[in-house]
Amino acid sequence: MSELVRLDVSDRVATITLDSQHNRNALSVQLLTELHESLDRSEETAALAIVLRHEGPAFCAGADLKEQSDQPTDPTRFVRALERLMDADCPTIAAVDGAVRAGGIGLMASCDLAVVNTATTFALTEVRLGVAPAMPSKRGAWVWSPT
Repeated sequence: MSELVRLDVSDRVATITLDSQHNRNALSVQLLTELHESLDRSEETAALAIVLRHEGPAFCAGADLKEQSDQPTDPTRFVRALERLMDADCPTIAAVDGAVRAGGIGLMASCDLAVVNTATTFALTEVRLGVAPAMPSKRGAWVWSPT
């Protein structure tokens, strides 16, 4: 199984790269596991900043729906990743140069700062499935958007 998340630490800046282009960086169990591992290693290096970026045309497509169709998944791992980005001891920065969908918006919004290409598009695609979109706020509360 190939690596879906890479970490590079240079000059005490930890750059975490989502690289699961085959599914538009969807939030699979493997991607979330590797994201947590990268956050762990960033903390161990006492990074002064964490930059979350991506490879491919999408920053993040949200939940991996193909994986979820096989078995229901526990959202705890995703929610914990959002909390860790919000509560990190150093600034977190989302570097976005591609489509952001569903839970990817939450991932981006959990960072202290988002630097976004003006051509980037956003969508809460879960409403097509009859699911109300949920976005985390900086205070850790969940804000439900009406559909």
